[in-house]
Amino acid sequence: MKNKGIFYNYQYATSFVRSDKALLEERFTLTSFAFSPRSVKDYILAFLLQGFYLLKHWNQYQIIVSQIASYHTFLPSVLSKLGLKKHVILLHGTDCNVIEEIQYGNLRKWPLRWFTERSINMASLLLPVSAQLIHSKSKYLEEGKAKMGLSKSLPKLKTKYKVVYNGFNTSVFRITSSDRKPKSFLTAALSLDKRRNFLLKGIDLFLNLAKNHPDYHFTIVGSSTLYPFMEIPKNVQIIDKVDADELVNIYNRHQFYMQLSMSETFGLSLCESILCGCIPIVSDVGMNGEIVSNIGYILPTKDQEMLEALVQKAIMDSDNDNLEDQMRRADAIKSRYPLAARKQNLYDALEPLFHSNEN
Repeated sequence: MKNKGIFYNYQYATSFVRSDKALLEERFTLTSFAFSPRSVKDYILAFLLQGFYLLKHWNQYQIIVSQIASYHTFLPSVLSKLGLKKHVILLHGTDCNVIEEIQYGNLRKWPLRWFTERSINMASLLLPVSAQLIHSKSKYLEEGKAKMGLSKSLPKLKTKYKVVYNGFNTSVFRITSSDRKPKSFLTAALSLDKRRNFLLKGIDLFLNLAKNHPDYHFTIVGSSTLYPFMEIPKNVQIIDKVDADELVNIYNRHQFYMQLSMSETFGLSLCESILCGCIPIVSDVGMNGEIVSNIGYILPTKDQEMLEALVQKAIMDSDNDNLEDQMRRADAIKSRYPLAARKQNLYDALEPLFHSNEN
């Protein structure tokens, strides 16, 4: 098995990049490359370095697997177009969705759009984590404010794709306590000091909710500071990035988890929180609705008053919420999105490409 090689191509070593790398290393030999220029002038050097690595390790891999379509996926897709190597792109959201008002999306404007579009069109195979990345049905944002899914931005897309859901390590994220603070709300996001991320993750809705309910407790984890969009209410606690063990403890102290994003393909933190027993309240974007089906609450459109009503219903329904209910929600995620299923689906998608290279 290990004689099959993959050139693993990514920009930043995020948690999902590391997780997929570990899964792939169980069966294949990986040559990893991080395309991460620090400034605009460094991009030429990054392209040259990537080209050098692709050539240097040419005989050590048969296919290239990239995380998220962007600048770093262009050269691998050129190799795919020329028939020299197979190139697979794992799609995650920012490479498929466009929200103009917050300047979100790789397909929004030149030159990033040019590189992203050509990468996707010339790739051998696309592996989105949700079908919503190809054809989105979301009406959460007003008509005309967003292009959700590749079918909107690239209507002539012909590249083959196969949906491969995310999977979760249930030995790490689990229920450790049934003693939760009543009317406590948690959300998790990185880089909230930037305006785009602040609005993208729905922190404006979250803080407005906190402002309207000073007797409730709210927590934001993952960022040390927030973009100065509005005053932070006194009942909001902000916690910087923490390790997995502490994150599990934080999940287990809260009653509700809120994912109010304008775009959220497959909420990793959302699923982690449910595995830890939280009651989910989510925006109707990406996979959110499917993830919390029959176990949570869905906000159909971005509207503060609708959110208020939804939260009050969730609080009323939670009066009798107990450990059995928490276990039921966690079991739903375990059965729907096991890590073993993602691993096998990745293998099933990649193996035929090795065989086609042999012919």
